[in-house]
Amino acid sequence: MYIKQGGGKIKRSLLLSVLLLFSVAMIFSTNFSSAASVNQTATTVKHNTTTTHKVTSSNNEGLTAAQIKDGYQRAQKFYNTNYRLPNYISYGTKKVPIATFQKILATQNLKIKLYAGNNRPVYITSDNINNPSIDNARVNSIVKGLNALGIRAKALGLGPNTHITALTANIPKNALIVDIYGGADAGLVYEMATSWYKSLKGSKKVFTVYWPTSKCITGLNYLVRAHDDNYSPSSFKGLAHPDQFLKKNGYDYIYSGVIANIVSSIATQSKS
Repeated sequence: MYIKQGGGKIKRSLLLSVLLLFSVAMIFSTNFSSAASVNQTATTVKHNTTTTHKVTSSNNEGLTAAQIKDGYQRAQKFYNTNYRLPNYISYGTKKVPIATFQKILATQNLKIKLYAGNNRPVYITSDNINNPSIDNARVNSIVKGLNALGIRAKALGLGPNTHITALTANIPKNALIVDIYGGADAGLVYEMATSWYKSLKGSKKVFTVYWPTSKCITGLNYLVRAHDDNYSPSSFKGLAHPDQFLKKNGYDYIYSGVIANIVSSIATQSKS
């Protein structure tokens, strides 16, 4: 009986030992599983954080390469038209500030071409002097010469009334308008002094180029009314000292048939 009872104690001890070992094994197993799970979670979080950082830095405000190129072309066109940078580049309802967009352009090796200096932007008109081909070539040569100097210049067209349409065109308020004439018109010179003309001109500046087909007004005592002047009052017969009249009213001019000289004079006018 004693042995039997002792055998029961041994069995119970063995059973308790097995259970104890099983419990310890379960604890180790649980801890190991928990540690593995935490490590895995930590790895996943680290991976996600890295991925998010890359998306933010490499996608440039979420814009694709095609969208950046499109925005670049629109920004350059805006600058070429208005001679200033836009405040922002829009993509639907999204607006990217121009300073931010310029940094984005740098990641694509793109840069908006800006003209040098603080010169006034130049807009050139021309009367019908020879023929459209020659007249346009003359204007384009002047534009090219000014651009080579880093001065913004653009042709506004040919025709007898372009000098007026230029005043009302959608161009910068500080623009320099250059009017090229093949003849000296007393009525037109007088018109430039009227309050009506000056009101249209506003803060813009006007510079006159007389091509050598024109009469030279420098030192001229009297400029008679043009034969095709159908807009001046019938009482208007002409203008005394037209060169002095222009300067008195704040206008400068040049009489020349040399493109280089004309470009140089316009460049000087654009700085003031």
